[in-house]
Amino acid sequence: MQAGDRIGGRYELTYPIGRGGMGQVWAGFDARLDRPVAIKFLRQMEVPEDEREVAVKRFRREARATARLEHPGVPAVHDLGEHGEDLYLVMQLIRGIVLADHIAEQEQLSVGEAAAIGAQICSVLAAAHAASLVHRDLKPQNIMVTPVGTVKILDFGVAALLGPAETSRLTATGRTLGTPAYVAPEQTIGGPVGPATDLYALGCVLFEMLAGKPPYEAGNAPDMLRQHLHSPIPIVTEYRSDVSDDLAHLLFCLLAKEPAERPASALEVEKILTAFADDSTTPGTVSASPPSALPAAGNLPPQRSLRELSELRAQAHELAEHERFVQAADVLERALCAVPTGEPLATEIVGLRMDIANLYLLAGEYRRAHHAFEALASELDQTAVEQDLASQCRQQAAACLSEVGESGETATVGESGAPRRAE
Repeated sequence: MQAGDRIGGRYELTYPIGRGGMGQVWAGFDARLDRPVAIKFLRQMEVPEDEREVAVKRFRREARATARLEHPGVPAVHDLGEHGEDLYLVMQLIRGIVLADHIAEQEQLSVGEAAAIGAQICSVLAAAHAASLVHRDLKPQNIMVTPVGTVKILDFGVAALLGPAETSRLTATGRTLGTPAYVAPEQTIGGPVGPATDLYALGCVLFEMLAGKPPYEAGNAPDMLRQHLHSPIPIVTEYRSDVSDDLAHLLFCLLAKEPAERPASALEVEKILTAFADDSTTPGTVSASPPSALPAAGNLPPQRSLRELSELRAQAHELAEHERFVQAADVLERALCAVPTGEPLATEIVGLRMDIANLYLLAGEYRRAHHAFEALASELDQTAVEQDLASQCRQQAAACLSEVGESGETATVGESGAPRRAE
Protein backbone atom coordinates (compact mmCIF):
# COMPACT_ATOMS: atom_id res chain seq x y z
CA MET A 1 0.00 0.00 0.00
CA GLN A 2 1.13 3.54 -0.65
CA ALA A 3 -0.08 7.11 -0.28
CA GLY A 4 -2.72 7.97 -2.85
CA ASP A 5 -4.22 4.48 -3.05
CA ARG A 6 -8.02 4.49 -2.93
CA ILE A 7 -9.79 1.92 -0.77
CA GLY A 8 -13.41 0.93 -1.25
CA GLY A 9 -13.76 3.50 -3.99
CA ARG A 10 -13.75 6.41 -1.54
CA TYR A 11 -10.96 6.31 1.10
CA GLU A 12 -7.64 7.80 -0.02
CA LEU A 13 -4.53 6.84 1.93
CA THR A 14 -2.31 9.76 3.01
CA TYR A 15 0.40 8.43 5.35
CA PRO A 16 1.00 5.39 7.60
CA ILE A 17 0.53 5.91 11.33
CA GLY A 18 1.12 2.44 12.73
CA ARG A 19 1.99 -1.15 11.99
CA GLY A 20 1.47 -4.36 13.92
CA GLY A 21 2.23 -8.00 13.36
CA MET A 22 -0.92 -8.58 11.31
CA GLY A 23 -1.62 -5.28 9.61
CA GLN A 24 -1.27 -1.54 9.25
CA VAL A 25 -3.07 1.66 10.21
CA TRP A 26 -3.15 4.56 7.75
CA ALA A 27 -4.40 8.10 7.97
CA GLY A 28 -6.69 8.80 5.05
CA PHE A 29 -9.55 10.88 3.69
CA ASP A 30 -13.11 9.98 2.92
CA ALA A 31 -13.46 11.53 -0.54
CA ARG A 32 -17.24 11.21 -0.47
CA LEU A 33 -17.80 13.06 2.82
CA ASP A 34 -14.59 15.17 2.86
CA ARG A 35 -13.37 14.13 6.29
CA PRO A 36 -10.16 12.63 7.71
CA VAL A 37 -10.31 8.99 8.78
CA ALA A 38 -8.11 6.24 10.15
CA ILE A 39 -8.06 3.02 8.14
CA LYS A 40 -6.98 -0.15 9.90
CA PHE A 41 -6.02 -3.11 7.72
CA LEU A 42 -5.80 -6.79 8.51
CA ARG A 43 -3.28 -8.25 6.06
CA GLN A 44 -4.55 -11.80 5.94
CA MET A 45 -1.54 -13.13 4.06
CA GLU A 46 0.74 -11.89 6.87
CA VAL A 47 -1.15 -13.97 9.43
CA PRO A 48 -0.04 -17.61 9.93
CA GLU A 49 -2.51 -19.84 8.14
CA ASP A 50 -3.54 -21.70 11.28
CA GLU A 51 -4.44 -18.39 12.98
CA ARG A 52 -6.09 -16.67 10.01
CA GLU A 53 -9.67 -17.63 10.81
CA VAL A 54 -9.29 -16.45 14.41
CA ALA A 55 -7.71 -13.17 13.29
CA VAL A 56 -10.52 -12.44 10.82
CA LYS A 57 -13.19 -13.14 13.44
CA ARG A 58 -11.36 -10.94 15.93
CA PHE A 59 -11.05 -8.11 13.41
CA ARG A 60 -14.75 -8.21 12.59
CA ARG A 61 -15.49 -8.37 16.30
CA GLU A 62 -13.50 -5.19 16.86
CA ALA A 63 -15.65 -3.41 14.29
CA ARG A 64 -18.88 -4.54 15.93
CA ALA A 65 -17.67 -3.97 19.48
CA THR A 66 -16.38 -0.47 18.78
CA ALA A 67 -19.40 0.52 16.69
CA ARG A 68 -21.86 -0.36 19.45
CA LEU A 69 -20.10 1.84 22.03
CA GLU A 70 -21.49 5.33 21.65
CA HIS A 71 -19.10 7.19 23.91
CA PRO A 72 -16.82 10.21 23.29
CA GLY A 73 -13.90 8.15 24.58
CA VAL A 74 -14.26 5.54 21.82
CA PRO A 75 -13.39 6.35 18.18
CA ALA A 76 -16.45 6.34 15.93
CA VAL A 77 -16.63 3.49 13.40
CA HIS A 78 -17.55 4.55 9.87
CA ASP A 79 -17.16 1.47 7.68
CA LEU A 80 -15.97 -2.13 7.36
CA GLY A 81 -15.00 -3.80 4.11
CA GLU A 82 -12.59 -5.89 2.06
CA HIS A 83 -9.78 -4.70 -0.20
CA GLY A 84 -8.38 -7.58 -2.19
CA GLU A 85 -7.33 -10.17 0.37
CA ASP A 86 -7.23 -7.60 3.16
CA LEU A 87 -9.97 -6.49 5.53
CA TYR A 88 -10.24 -2.83 6.51
CA LEU A 89 -11.96 -0.90 9.27
CA VAL A 90 -12.58 2.84 8.83
CA MET A 91 -12.69 4.87 12.03
CA GLN A 92 -12.49 8.40 13.34
CA LEU A 93 -8.94 9.76 13.06
CA ILE A 94 -7.69 10.71 16.52
CA ARG A 95 -5.14 13.49 16.90
CA GLY A 96 -3.00 13.27 20.00
CA ILE A 97 -0.28 11.34 21.77
CA VAL A 98 -0.23 7.70 22.81
CA LEU A 99 -0.24 7.48 26.60
CA ALA A 100 2.82 5.20 26.55
CA ASP A 101 4.79 7.93 24.75
CA HIS A 102 3.47 10.61 27.11
CA ILE A 103 4.65 8.60 30.13
CA ALA A 104 8.03 8.02 28.49
CA GLU A 105 8.45 11.76 27.92
CA GLN A 106 7.31 12.83 31.39
CA GLU A 107 8.66 9.82 33.32
CA GLN A 108 6.01 10.38 35.99
CA LEU A 109 2.73 12.22 35.48
CA SER A 110 1.39 14.58 38.10
CA VAL A 111 -1.15 13.07 40.47
CA GLY A 112 -3.85 15.36 39.07
CA GLU A 113 -3.19 14.46 35.45
CA ALA A 114 -2.92 10.73 36.15
CA ALA A 115 -6.20 10.82 38.08
CA ALA A 116 -7.96 12.77 35.32
CA ILE A 117 -6.79 10.32 32.66
CA GLY A 118 -7.74 7.39 34.86
CA ALA A 119 -11.21 8.81 35.49
CA GLN A 120 -11.82 9.17 31.75
CA ILE A 121 -10.66 5.60 31.17
CA CYS A 122 -13.18 4.51 33.81
CA SER A 123 -15.94 6.35 31.97
CA VAL A 124 -15.20 4.36 28.80
CA LEU A 125 -14.93 1.09 30.72
CA ALA A 126 -18.25 1.75 32.43
CA ALA A 127 -19.92 2.19 29.03
CA ALA A 128 -18.26 -0.97 27.71
CA HIS A 129 -19.22 -3.02 30.76
CA ALA A 130 -22.81 -1.74 30.56
CA ALA A 131 -22.83 -3.09 26.98
CA SER A 132 -21.53 -6.45 28.30
CA LEU A 133 -18.07 -5.88 26.82
CA VAL A 134 -14.71 -6.36 28.52
CA HIS A 135 -11.72 -4.81 26.75
CA ARG A 136 -9.18 -7.40 27.99
CA ASP A 137 -6.12 -5.58 26.61
CA LEU A 138 -6.11 -2.17 28.26
CA LYS A 139 -2.58 -0.70 28.25
CA PRO A 140 -0.87 2.67 27.66
CA GLN A 141 -0.27 1.73 24.01
CA ASN A 142 -4.05 1.50 23.48
CA ILE A 143 -4.85 4.84 25.10
CA MET A 144 -4.55 8.22 23.39
CA VAL A 145 -4.72 11.68 24.91
CA THR A 146 -5.87 14.43 22.54
CA PRO A 147 -4.42 17.97 22.59
CA VAL A 148 -7.37 19.11 24.74
CA GLY A 149 -6.90 16.34 27.32
CA THR A 150 -9.67 14.01 26.18
CA VAL A 151 -8.87 10.30 26.47
CA LYS A 152 -9.66 7.82 23.69
CA ILE A 153 -9.51 4.04 24.18
CA LEU A 154 -8.41 2.10 21.10
CA ASP A 155 -8.33 -1.50 19.95
CA PHE A 156 -11.32 -3.46 21.11
CA GLY A 157 -10.00 -6.29 18.94
CA VAL A 158 -9.81 -8.76 21.83
CA ALA A 159 -12.92 -7.52 23.62
CA ALA A 160 -14.94 -10.35 25.14
CA LEU A 161 -18.70 -10.42 25.28
CA LEU A 162 -20.17 -11.38 28.64
CA GLY A 163 -22.99 -13.86 28.91
CA PRO A 164 -23.91 -17.38 27.83
CA ALA A 165 -24.32 -16.47 24.15
CA GLU A 166 -20.57 -16.04 23.80
CA THR A 167 -19.01 -19.42 24.34
CA SER A 168 -15.99 -19.01 22.07
CA ARG A 169 -13.14 -16.83 23.28
CA LEU A 170 -11.57 -16.69 19.82
CA THR A 171 -8.22 -17.63 21.24
CA ALA A 172 -5.66 -20.01 19.86
CA THR A 173 -5.23 -23.12 21.99
CA GLY A 174 -3.12 -22.45 25.06
CA ARG A 175 -2.71 -18.74 24.29
CA THR A 176 -3.56 -15.93 26.70
CA LEU A 177 -4.96 -12.75 25.21
CA GLY A 178 -3.68 -9.51 26.66
CA THR A 179 -0.31 -7.89 27.23
CA PRO A 180 1.88 -9.48 29.96
CA ALA A 181 2.66 -6.25 31.85
CA TYR A 182 -1.06 -5.46 32.28
CA VAL A 183 -2.77 -8.86 32.32
CA ALA A 184 -4.93 -9.79 35.30
CA PRO A 185 -4.08 -12.92 37.33
CA GLU A 186 -7.26 -14.69 36.19
CA GLN A 187 -6.26 -14.14 32.57
CA THR A 188 -2.86 -15.76 33.10
CA ILE A 189 -4.51 -19.06 34.01
CA GLY A 190 -7.26 -18.90 31.38
CA GLY A 191 -9.98 -18.15 33.91
CA PRO A 192 -13.20 -16.25 33.18
CA VAL A 193 -12.89 -12.53 32.52
CA GLY A 194 -15.18 -9.77 33.65
CA PRO A 195 -15.23 -6.06 34.46
CA ALA A 196 -12.78 -6.67 37.31
CA THR A 197 -10.25 -7.85 34.71
CA ASP A 198 -10.26 -4.41 33.09
CA LEU A 199 -10.02 -2.76 36.51
CA TYR A 200 -6.84 -4.70 37.23
CA ALA A 201 -5.33 -3.46 33.94
CA LEU A 202 -6.45 0.05 34.89
CA GLY A 203 -4.57 -0.34 38.16
CA CYS A 204 -1.43 -1.27 36.21
CA VAL A 205 -1.83 1.77 33.93
CA LEU A 206 -2.43 4.12 36.88
CA PHE A 207 0.58 2.70 38.68
CA GLU A 208 2.75 3.29 35.61
CA MET A 209 1.52 6.88 35.20
CA LEU A 210 2.42 7.64 38.80
CA ALA A 211 5.56 5.55 39.28
CA GLY A 212 6.95 5.78 35.75
CA LYS A 213 7.08 1.97 35.48
CA PRO A 214 4.57 -0.91 35.50
CA PRO A 215 3.86 -2.60 38.85
CA TYR A 216 5.82 -5.69 37.79
CA GLU A 217 8.86 -6.08 35.56
CA ALA A 218 10.46 -9.24 34.18
CA GLY A 219 12.73 -10.36 31.39
CA ASN A 220 10.17 -12.59 29.70
CA ALA A 221 6.42 -13.17 29.52
CA PRO A 222 6.21 -16.31 31.70
CA ASP A 223 8.09 -14.61 34.56
CA MET A 224 5.85 -11.57 34.19
CA LEU A 225 2.71 -13.69 34.40
CA ARG A 226 4.04 -15.45 37.51
CA GLN A 227 4.58 -12.07 39.18
CA HIS A 228 0.98 -11.06 38.52
CA LEU A 229 -0.09 -14.32 40.12
CA HIS A 230 2.22 -14.58 43.11
CA SER A 231 4.33 -11.45 43.80
CA PRO A 232 3.28 -9.02 46.55
CA ILE A 233 1.27 -6.02 45.41
CA PRO A 234 3.63 -3.05 45.07
CA ILE A 235 2.96 0.14 47.02
CA VAL A 236 3.01 3.28 44.88
CA THR A 237 4.08 5.52 47.76
CA GLU A 238 7.43 3.72 47.78
CA TYR A 239 8.10 5.38 44.40
CA ARG A 240 6.82 8.89 45.18
CA SER A 241 5.71 10.64 48.33
CA ASP A 242 3.03 12.99 46.96
CA VAL A 243 0.44 10.24 46.42
CA SER A 244 -2.19 10.36 49.16
CA ASP A 245 -2.99 7.35 51.28
CA ASP A 246 -6.51 7.18 49.81
CA LEU A 247 -5.21 7.07 46.23
CA ALA A 248 -2.52 4.54 47.18
CA HIS A 249 -5.22 2.37 48.80
CA LEU A 250 -7.32 2.53 45.62
CA LEU A 251 -4.35 1.34 43.58
CA PHE A 252 -3.71 -1.49 46.04
CA CYS A 253 -7.33 -2.63 45.70
CA LEU A 254 -7.27 -2.42 41.89
CA LEU A 255 -4.21 -4.71 41.87
CA ALA A 256 -5.77 -7.31 44.14
CA LYS A 257 -5.08 -10.88 43.03
CA GLU A 258 -8.71 -11.93 43.44
CA PRO A 259 -11.33 -10.20 41.24
CA ALA A 260 -13.80 -10.09 44.14
CA GLU A 261 -11.38 -7.98 46.17
CA ARG A 262 -11.20 -5.22 43.55
CA PRO A 263 -13.61 -2.24 43.45
CA ALA A 264 -17.18 -3.08 42.51
CA SER A 265 -17.32 -1.10 39.25
CA ALA A 266 -15.58 1.34 36.96
CA LEU A 267 -18.10 3.99 37.98
CA GLU A 268 -17.03 3.62 41.61
CA VAL A 269 -13.36 4.06 40.64
CA GLU A 270 -14.20 7.04 38.42
CA LYS A 271 -15.88 8.81 41.33
CA ILE A 272 -12.82 8.34 43.53
CA LEU A 273 -10.33 9.42 40.85
CA THR A 274 -12.30 12.53 39.91
CA ALA A 275 -11.67 13.89 43.41
CA PHE A 276 -7.92 13.83 42.71
CA ALA A 277 -8.08 15.19 39.14
CA ASP A 278 -6.66 18.57 38.15
CA ASP A 279 -9.33 21.13 37.25
CA SER A 280 -7.50 21.78 33.98
CA THR A 281 -7.83 18.13 32.98
CA THR A 282 -11.32 17.40 34.24
CA PRO A 283 -12.74 14.30 32.53
CA GLY A 284 -14.89 15.24 29.55
CA THR A 285 -13.25 18.61 28.99
CA VAL A 286 -13.67 19.69 25.36
CA SER A 287 -11.99 22.75 23.91
CA ALA A 288 -14.03 25.26 21.92
CA SER A 289 -11.00 25.82 19.73
CA PRO A 290 -9.88 22.58 18.12
CA PRO A 291 -6.17 22.16 17.45
CA SER A 292 -4.52 22.31 14.08
CA ALA A 293 -5.17 19.46 11.69
CA LEU A 294 -1.51 18.50 11.66
CA PRO A 295 -0.87 14.82 12.47
CA ALA A 296 0.11 14.00 16.01
CA ALA A 297 3.75 14.28 17.04
CA GLY A 298 5.60 11.23 15.86
CA ASN A 299 3.17 10.74 12.96
CA LEU A 300 4.29 13.68 10.85
CA PRO A 301 5.24 12.84 7.30
CA PRO A 302 8.87 13.58 6.41
CA GLN A 303 9.72 17.16 5.49
CA ARG A 304 9.27 17.71 1.79
CA SER A 305 11.44 19.61 -0.67
CA LEU A 306 10.46 23.02 -1.96
CA ARG A 307 9.78 21.45 -5.35
CA GLU A 308 7.07 19.33 -3.75
CA LEU A 309 5.50 22.39 -2.15
CA SER A 310 4.10 23.63 -5.45
CA GLU A 311 2.80 20.13 -6.19
CA LEU A 312 0.98 20.03 -2.86
CA ARG A 313 -0.56 23.44 -3.47
CA ALA A 314 -1.72 22.30 -6.90
CA GLN A 315 -3.20 19.18 -5.34
CA ALA A 316 -5.03 21.28 -2.74
CA HIS A 317 -6.37 23.59 -5.46
CA GLU A 318 -7.75 20.63 -7.41
CA LEU A 319 -9.40 19.21 -4.28
CA ALA A 320 -10.98 22.57 -3.51
CA GLU A 321 -12.31 22.76 -7.06
CA HIS A 322 -14.21 19.55 -6.29
CA GLU A 323 -15.46 21.01 -2.97
CA ARG A 324 -13.27 18.69 -0.90
CA PHE A 325 -12.25 21.58 1.30
CA VAL A 326 -11.21 19.71 4.46
CA GLN A 327 -8.95 17.38 2.51
CA ALA A 328 -7.45 20.37 0.70
CA ALA A 329 -6.75 22.02 4.07
CA ASP A 330 -5.07 18.85 5.29
CA VAL A 331 -2.81 18.84 2.22
CA LEU A 332 -1.81 22.45 2.90
CA GLU A 333 -1.17 21.67 6.57
CA ARG A 334 1.30 19.06 5.39
CA ALA A 335 2.71 21.53 2.87
CA LEU A 336 3.70 23.75 5.81
CA CYS A 337 6.24 21.08 6.69
CA ALA A 338 7.94 21.77 3.35
CA VAL A 339 8.58 25.45 4.06
CA PRO A 340 12.15 25.96 5.34
CA THR A 341 12.39 27.28 8.85
CA GLY A 342 13.48 30.90 9.05
CA GLU A 343 11.48 33.98 9.80
CA PRO A 344 8.41 32.89 11.76
CA LEU A 345 5.94 34.55 9.41
CA ALA A 346 7.56 34.40 5.99
CA THR A 347 5.23 35.36 3.15
CA GLU A 348 4.87 31.75 1.99
CA ILE A 349 3.79 30.62 5.47
CA VAL A 350 1.26 33.43 5.84
CA GLY A 351 -0.24 32.56 2.47
CA LEU A 352 -0.54 28.89 3.33
CA ARG A 353 -2.13 29.59 6.70
CA MET A 354 -4.63 32.03 5.19
CA ASP A 355 -5.56 29.43 2.59
CA ILE A 356 -6.02 26.78 5.29
CA ALA A 357 -8.27 29.01 7.38
CA ASN A 358 -10.37 29.96 4.34
CA LEU A 359 -10.73 26.31 3.36
CA TYR A 360 -12.08 25.45 6.80
CA LEU A 361 -14.49 28.36 6.46
CA LEU A 362 -15.69 27.07 3.08
CA ALA A 363 -16.10 23.58 4.55
CA GLY A 364 -18.34 24.89 7.33
CA GLU A 365 -15.72 23.95 9.95
CA TYR A 366 -16.30 27.28 11.67
CA ARG A 367 -14.55 26.55 14.97
CA ARG A 368 -11.43 25.29 13.24
CA ALA A 369 -11.51 28.29 10.93
CA HIS A 370 -11.95 30.63 13.91
CA HIS A 371 -8.99 29.07 15.66
CA ALA A 372 -6.82 29.33 12.50
CA PHE A 373 -7.74 32.99 11.86
CA GLU A 374 -7.24 34.00 15.50
CA ALA A 375 -3.87 32.24 15.79
CA LEU A 376 -2.59 33.91 12.62
CA ALA A 377 -3.90 37.32 13.70
CA SER A 378 -2.15 37.05 17.06
CA GLU A 379 1.18 36.35 15.37
CA LEU A 380 0.67 39.07 12.76
CA ASP A 381 0.09 41.55 15.59
CA GLN A 382 3.77 41.15 16.45
CA THR A 383 4.88 42.41 13.03
CA ALA A 384 4.90 45.99 11.84
CA VAL A 385 3.88 45.39 8.23
CA GLU A 386 0.86 43.07 8.31
CA GLN A 387 -1.63 44.95 10.47
CA ASP A 388 -4.28 45.16 7.73
CA LEU A 389 -4.10 41.41 7.26
CA ALA A 390 -4.35 40.88 11.02
CA SER A 391 -7.56 42.95 11.04
CA GLN A 392 -8.95 40.90 8.16
CA CYS A 393 -8.19 37.70 10.07
CA ARG A 394 -10.03 38.98 13.13
CA GLN A 395 -13.05 39.96 11.06
CA GLN A 396 -13.13 36.48 9.58
CA ALA A 397 -12.72 34.96 13.05
CA ALA A 398 -15.69 37.00 14.28
CA ALA A 399 -17.75 35.87 11.30
CA CYS A 400 -16.93 32.25 12.15
CA LEU A 401 -18.21 32.67 15.71
CA SER A 402 -21.41 34.27 14.48
CA GLU A 403 -22.01 31.25 12.23
CA VAL A 404 -22.13 28.99 15.31
CA GLY A 405 -24.38 31.39 17.19
CA GLU A 406 -21.75 32.92 19.46
CA SER A 407 -21.10 36.60 19.88
CA GLY A 408 -19.33 38.18 22.82
CA GLU A 409 -15.93 39.72 22.72
CA THR A 410 -14.73 38.58 19.31
CA ALA A 411 -18.02 38.55 17.44
CA THR A 412 -18.49 42.33 17.17
CA VAL A 413 -16.10 44.27 14.97
CA GLY A 414 -15.65 48.01 15.15
CA GLU A 415 -14.99 50.48 12.35
CA SER A 416 -11.24 50.00 12.61
CA GLY A 417 -11.61 46.27 11.97
CA ALA A 418 -10.42 45.39 15.50
CA PRO A 419 -12.81 43.42 17.69
CA ARG A 420 -14.62 45.16 20.50
CA ARG A 421 -16.79 43.88 23.32
CA ALA A 422 -20.48 43.61 22.50
CA GLU A 423 -22.58 45.93 24.61
